[in-house]
Amino acid sequence: MKQYEVALSFSGAQREYVEQVARFLQARGVDVFYDEFESVMLWGKDGVEEFHEIYSERASYVVMFISEEYVAGDWPRHEKRSALSRAIRERREYILPVRFDNSVVPGLPDTTIFQSAGDWTPSELAAIICEKVGVDPLSVQADAVPPPRMTFRTGEAAFDYSSHNGRYIIGHGPTEFETQWSKASDTSIHLYNDPDSINGVAHDKGCQSIEEIANAAALDYTARVRTIPRGGVAVLRNVEGFYAALQILDIKDDTRSDDRDELRFRYAIQVDGSDDFSAFAEVKPAD
Repeated sequence: MKQYEVALSFSGAQREYVEQVARFLQARGVDVFYDEFESVMLWGKDGVEEFHEIYSERASYVVMFISEEYVAGDWPRHEKRSALSRAIRERREYILPVRFDNSVVPGLPDTTIFQSAGDWTPSELAAIICEKVGVDPLSVQADAVPPPRMTFRTGEAAFDYSSHNGRYIIGHGPTEFETQWSKASDTSIHLYNDPDSINGVAHDKGCQSIEEIANAAALDYTARVRTIPRGGVAVLRNVEGFYAALQILDIKDDTRSDDRDELRFRYAIQVDGSDDFSAFAEVKPAD
């Protein structure tokens, strides 16, 4: 059975913060248990038995993210009991507490030294977790840190495409798309199908907005790279067969009088498996 250097125990209320920690740990080569990384492995199993085994036997450390919601939650309570049983048995610093507030965790000694989530960004916390478990955070390349992301079905994103190897993630789980971009000019940008989650990229030259795409499956996905102009609409198909449409809103190029490289785009992900985006009339370009 898979062993983990770190298992993360948390409430869903803190998932956004914890997921960033998990991704930074993963990028630094730490074997981390974070439930959504193991969703396929967990599918169909008895969660009570599986989580007890992970938190009491199969991790070297448990990072416990303490909050009011954590103390009140059913699943966190089960994970906490499993971790405490291991800590009592081994009599060492097995549980590494990270506090979001001053909630009391029954069974955890109040003398246990903790970290405060408010004192650390997720990447900083991941770095000190690496130090604690004996993993050199510099043992992997600096560009291996996870790219920025938005998990919503629709949204607008802006990021520096000269960083993170030009990568930006939209979506979540089976409807995740890791986009990759590179500089073309201040009026267009290159979009690639290189990331593992992407099956193909297309440019719908006849569309002026996302909702005009009614048959994404009919587009041409046979090129590794597409050059998308400002205002243009691109379509991505991921390896799960889902489609996402993106419209370029603005491009900044620091070699052409701009003070930075920045891409701004709107996007919509068709989560029902359809290739028709006509229902996304609200995802329109800015005036």
